Amino acid sequence: MAHADMTDSRRQTKAGRPTPGDALALPHVIEAIATSLDNQKDFSSFLHVVPRSLWTPAVTAFLDCTAAMPYSLVASWPRIVLNNIELPPSVLALLAATLPLRPRIQLKCFADANPLASLVTVLGPALNSVMSIDLHNTTVTPRLGRLLAAWLSTAPATKLRLASLDQMDHDGAIAFCDALQANTTLQELAISHVPSLGGFHGRTLPVSLRSLEWNGPLFRVVNVATLTDLATAVGPTQLERLACNVFGLLATYPAAASMLSQLQSLVVSWWSADSMPALIAGLSSVPALTSLDLCKSNLSTSMELFMRTLATTCMHLKTLSVDDDLTRDGSAALLSGVLQLPRLATLDLSMHLLDVLHVLPELVAAGRQLRHLALSTIECDNYDLEKRAICKALAQVHDVPFVLQTLPEDMDKFVVDALSPRADRRHQCDLDFE
Repeated sequence: MAHADMTDSRRQTKAGRPTPGDALALPHVIEAIATSLDNQKDFSSFLHVVPRSLWTPAVTAFLDCTAAMPYSLVASWPRIVLNNIELPPSVLALLAATLPLRPRIQLKCFADANPLASLVTVLGPALNSVMSIDLHNTTVTPRLGRLLAAWLSTAPATKLRLASLDQMDHDGAIAFCDALQANTTLQELAISHVPSLGGFHGRTLPVSLRSLEWNGPLFRVVNVATLTDLATAVGPTQLERLACNVFGLLATYPAAASMLSQLQSLVVSWWSADSMPALIAGLSSVPALTSLDLCKSNLSTSMELFMRTLATTCMHLKTLSVDDDLTRDGSAALLSGVLQLPRLATLDLSMHLLDVLHVLPELVAAGRQLRHLALSTIECDNYDLEKRAICKALAQVHDVPFVLQTLPEDMDKFVVDALSPRADRRHQCDLDFE
């Protein structure tokens, strides 16, 4: 009897206090568990085994987001991506309801900046990444500069791309540059063909910035005042990557020297043949460079000097890309120069496919050092036949260094044996035809 009384007493005690399961069955606890998960699959799976009555309003709003406008808004925990910013008030309210979860809200490309005002007002700091604003051939709202300044001032911004803005009022441009200078979180900034911003009007860029793309108008001379401002803007930064179509000229300004001296990745495009001496001279200012990408830079006639300069100024270079439709002589000079860059492991170049057969010795010699070689070849009527001919020629080279992950169909067995990956190779260079 005493034992029975003790058992009843224990049952009464348990009934009188919440069990661990009861303690977890609270909306704020369910929200905390859900938001601790790091992907949409786990986030959704957990919530859908819990009664909907235990979802907080913020959780409910997040799960309802994609259904609201499936092509304009994608919610995948912990992110919400907006592919369209012209959103009705009901959807803006839904987004606002998700803010207690602290989602990462990103904007993709949009062409009309007017709705940005509503987004900045509603979302504020949660709008942490405007990925692309391209206003080519559209009417720009006169308040764009101020809207972007407001966003930079209220949100922990990390990425921003502005392209093809032919019009922005001067006061708005100054407000935007002031906000850039005051920002402490921006990591990636791309400004392409936005003449009103100049070189940021004497303001400096955030020290948090790691990647900058700045391209002035094509086929126009960038004036001294703009270059001076640009050098001032980048001077205090610790950029890891710079994409700039006036790099050679920028390198002549002492204010940019500190940034350039520790730069690791450089992209230069649309460089005229007349300006090639400035580009080559500028290489001495980037001794820490490990990656260099040149596009439409008219390098063929200066390739030998270019490669010699790289060998003496950029000795840490590991990756080189030349998308320039090189001539046969230019290709030969580039491939020969590889041997002067002992750390170079990856090379991408663009050339006529048939020219490959005429630079085969240089190609093979470069392949004995490289780990990856990509040939971006210019399409022609006989592309398949020429590619097969190159594979056959390479297969006949003694101890050929190249391997192809995908060979043309029905190749001869000796070609397959020579160019297929094998574990017993002393060295192999992956060769891609792109």
